[in-house]
Amino acid sequence: MNPRSKLVLQQKNANLDCVEELAAIEKEAHFSPWAKISFIEALQANDTVKKFILDNEVVGYFVAKIVLDQCELLNLTVKKSMQSKGIGTLILLQLKELCMALNIKYIFLEVRRSNATAIKLYEQNGFNETGIRKNYYKTVTGMEDAILMGLSL
Repeated sequence: MNPRSKLVLQQKNANLDCVEELAAIEKEAHFSPWAKISFIEALQANDTVKKFILDNEVVGYFVAKIVLDQCELLNLTVKKSMQSKGIGTLILLQLKELCMALNIKYIFLEVRRSNATAIKLYEQNGFNETGIRKNYYKTVTGMEDAILMGLSL
């Protein structure tokens, strides 16, 4: 049996009390992280914000905007110390299950061209490249493209 299949994540709705913790995970994991205000705005806009807990520790989260029959994955982050353990896959599966329960037909997202780990995660879970946004993300030396990806459910 794959040891990753033994992981059981507890899923909870995030709220304003979680913002500091989510922002700290975000800052540690990303070159150009979301600011705390981005999480606050997502919660105030009633976006879907779920946090995932393993052994009483928040190990990741996602932020998604659901409109009609579409879901835009705005952010999926796994705590740096917990990466490469299958947690990202489990979180993505939870998003897919939520979307299917809500009769969502399509999930889409954008990812940095240089984020090979995330691209691999999305491809392994059925996402396909649908386009490119040129010079979308900041880098140390300038800008890089965003790869647009989508999944039909």
